[in-house]
Amino acid sequence: MRHLTLLLKPVGDRCFLQCDYCFYRSPQPAGLMAPQTVDMLLQKLRQLRPAALSVVFQGGEPLLAGLAFFRTFTKKIRAAIHAPVSFAVQTNGLLVDDGFAAFFREQHFLVGVSLDGESATHDRHRRTKDGEPTFDRVIKAIETLKAHGVDYNILSVVTDESAKEIDRTWAFFRAKGFRFLQFIPCLDAGNVSLSAENYAFFLKRSFDLWYDAWEQGDYISVRHIDNYIRILLGEPPENCAMCGVCGSYFTVEADGSLYPCDFFCRDEYRLGSVFDNDPFRENEIQRSFLAASETIHAHCQNCKYHFLCRGGCRADRIENGTKNKYCGAYRAFFDHALARMQTVARQLLR
Repeated sequence: MRHLTLLLKPVGDRCFLQCDYCFYRSPQPAGLMAPQTVDMLLQKLRQLRPAALSVVFQGGEPLLAGLAFFRTFTKKIRAAIHAPVSFAVQTNGLLVDDGFAAFFREQHFLVGVSLDGESATHDRHRRTKDGEPTFDRVIKAIETLKAHGVDYNILSVVTDESAKEIDRTWAFFRAKGFRFLQFIPCLDAGNVSLSAENYAFFLKRSFDLWYDAWEQGDYISVRHIDNYIRILLGEPPENCAMCGVCGSYFTVEADGSLYPCDFFCRDEYRLGSVFDNDPFRENEIQRSFLAASETIHAHCQNCKYHFLCRGGCRADRIENGTKNKYCGAYRAFFDHALARMQTVARQLLR
């Protein structure tokens, strides 16, 4: 079988932060993934015999599962899968200590740490349930990862406020020596949102800052820019949100339920369970989900930038899931940056 990617939520949506832009916040968060669920998942993966396997631990806050869970899981999966296995985890960082960091280094984890910017930007939304700021604790976690030689990147959520603060955020990230960055637009949650106008400003200004660094010989990896350049080089994007169609991975919830996407963990999209006979076989629910992602708006069909945009992430699409709500932002960004991205692509080819 092909390369398989699993987004594994060992504690479901459980988290001890109260980020006001979080789209999870389940009223009844799941408990820890039970040993029998882990064993059944591994049994089904063994039968599937993937050519390679990537496991991304997500949440909520996945480190709530505890270091013992991660040690047991990685040991079992390496024994069960006779193919290359890679691991990544996305964390708020607050539970990272020397024990976790040493383990991540030992097992070659890529660790994504959520950090929205300098303290004022980060602590605006990312606070504990008691309202306490988290910036200092996240910076300490990153320093611990660095001390242990762990590969890590920074994940920042872009909101109306933080979009306008990109100059300060970029300067702060460069001063801290962060080389791998990912910026994602927030999903509307409560009073926190991101308008197309502000996202356009963010995309254009962040690219200017990135390109200035590039011209100075300082390459900083920004995931969405990297992927656009990959497309210009004739390579497929590695970010599923930029592929134009869904179907890049399975989400596995703590109870073993399977879903086609982390943004669509709802009853109507439940594909089945690891306790089913053949849980990874394509079924009607999945076929319908994938087909819906292939339907694009008439405006997209005639757009000169569709080969790059590809409709964007389905989670951001409106009008029956056919048009991206950030369409205007993407068009403004490509008008602004495409020629320079093409220049970078030509230089890379040489």
